[in-house]
Amino acid sequence: MRVLRLEFLEFLRDKRNLLAFSAGVDSSALYFLLRECGISFDIAIVDYGIRKQSRLEVDRAKTLCFWDKRQCFVKVKEPILKDFEHTARKVRYAFFEEIIQAQNYHNLILAHQLNDAFEWFLMQFCKGSSLLKMQGCYKRQGIVDYRVVRPLLKTSRQEILEYLNKRKIFYFEDFSNLDSKFLRNAFRKKFSNPLLEDFKDGIAFSLEQISGEVVSVELFRIPTLEPFCVFRNGGLEQIDRACKMCGALLSRAQKEMLAKELQNNSFSVVLQHKVSVEKLENRIFIAPFKTSLKAIPKVFKEKYRNLRIPKRFRGFLEVAREKGKLEAVLSIIKDI
Repeated sequence: MRVLRLEFLEFLRDKRNLLAFSAGVDSSALYFLLRECGISFDIAIVDYGIRKQSRLEVDRAKTLCFWDKRQCFVKVKEPILKDFEHTARKVRYAFFEEIIQAQNYHNLILAHQLNDAFEWFLMQFCKGSSLLKMQGCYKRQGIVDYRVVRPLLKTSRQEILEYLNKRKIFYFEDFSNLDSKFLRNAFRKKFSNPLLEDFKDGIAFSLEQISGEVVSVELFRIPTLEPFCVFRNGGLEQIDRACKMCGALLSRAQKEMLAKELQNNSFSVVLQHKVSVEKLENRIFIAPFKTSLKAIPKVFKEKYRNLRIPKRFRGFLEVAREKGKLEAVLSIIKDI
């Protein structure tokens, strides 16, 4: 068995970290790997109340934290009756963000591994999706007030199981993952697991190359401000995705219009009276459309001009300035 190596430890050292924990295979391994690497962290777990063992999983989390002197945050959710996967994900991430904001964590650590990334890729590929959507699990994501880190994305589930078994680490098995009536489980059994057994290194390399070549879209969120996006060298697909995240579903006519505008060095449009989309040189700016009767003070107007910020986005910056968040937004833009 090869020694498992975690990615992105440099982002975790000397930081406040929160591990999303389930007591299953992946998060149990990640718990002990992080501990071995001397990474400080607390954990958060959600009990959805749909399996008999869920209370035991929470007890396992509490026990680990008791002995290791960590904080354990628990959310008990009433049973979800429909669209479980989508609803559970929303509940889970809302809970994590609530903790992060209240406790000032720098990083959210997720236990997604190579099998997860490859399963998603295959499912989207077979459905007929774009490279951006096939990319699925990002290795790390900056969301302004915290970072999402996935240290196991180059590690297969088989390697994780070998690690757990060799060290005799207890974990819970989610037997719903074996039910082939769920599409993802069927893909796992028929396609992704057999391919990973024979071509793990090549698959890991290819997924990493795709991740590096595709322009990703991140939704930046700062407390008290509406979300916004700024990215470099993006195309229509990235703009469409960013607009969706900002609450605007683009029509076919709007997409065709944007495709033409993207051929220009710069443009500025307002979509559905609520989202501004602007291009200046190689950067795309997408934000809630804001109008103001107040003139922008000359000193700030000059500052925005020097930073190459388009005119409509400046309205959003003025809202940020009034709320004391201007420098937080500008620090993001300067790095893009």
